[in-house]
Amino acid sequence: MQLSFFLFATLLIVGLVQALPAHKKRDSGSLWGITYTAKGSDGSCHSPEQVSEFIKRFKDNGIKNIRTYSQECDQLPNILDAIEKNGGDMKVLAAVWIGGDDDDKEISDLEKNLKGANKDLISGIAVGNEAVQGGLMDGGKVASKIKEIKEKFSEFKIGTVDTPTGFSSDMVEASDIIWVNIHPFFGGVSADEAVKNLEEQISSFEGKASGKDIVISEVGWPSEGESNGNAKPGVDGMSKVVKALMNSDIQYYFFESHDSKWKGDGSYGVEPHWGLIDANGKSKISEFQ
Repeated sequence: MQLSFFLFATLLIVGLVQALPAHKKRDSGSLWGITYTAKGSDGSCHSPEQVSEFIKRFKDNGIKNIRTYSQECDQLPNILDAIEKNGGDMKVLAAVWIGGDDDDKEISDLEKNLKGANKDLISGIAVGNEAVQGGLMDGGKVASKIKEIKEKFSEFKIGTVDTPTGFSSDMVEASDIIWVNIHPFFGGVSADEAVKNLEEQISSFEGKASGKDIVISEVGWPSEGESNGNAKPGVDGMSKVVKALMNSDIQYYFFESHDSKWKGDGSYGVEPHWGLIDANGKSKISEFQ
């Protein structure tokens, strides 16, 4: 039996469509996620009203995922309340800071703040931030902390956050999901090459992640500071990186929402200058308002 040309062509098109990858890039126009610390540039805690203003601003810019770092400043309950007041449809990565003097308080505050909370608004719990890279703990102790948190909050995806080199095999094994900080700026590449470099680093790290889902917990570009090779701080570079991220299919939290001068200068004098919003509340780039 011979197929008609029309039927043959139709089957050929269907076959080609089925052969195409199912995964496609998200619609461009907004950042996937953002990191937010509920403190002003001077280090003072944001009020519930200020938190609500930030959450509304994120939502107005199409951002649906927020990452936190700790339980200080009552930020988790204030963020959850602000999300609900602004219509929902956002999720927060809750966190406990480990490696300091307040580990037990962080965990007890998380327990308190999750009681009665709308857990549908929580995407997971991040245990620490660069505890190994920062020399606060070794990998074994971080893995033990992850397991401790899992016993208390088994309904959530739980893991830690570190750099690619900071992750040990026991940290990966203990984590439900791998949150990894990757900053092309510190790799010395230009803003034009930043997202390509990010993708290359993710690909290189995948073997270490044991097949677990990887989410970039920090990636950004500083607006001021000293150059690091081809990596030059500036709002133009920040704009280029933001545009490239918006058009990627990577899941990431952009670092960070607003400038944090309370942190000090850090390497290359860039630490206070990663925010999309300056100390006066003004957006630095047109892609975020």
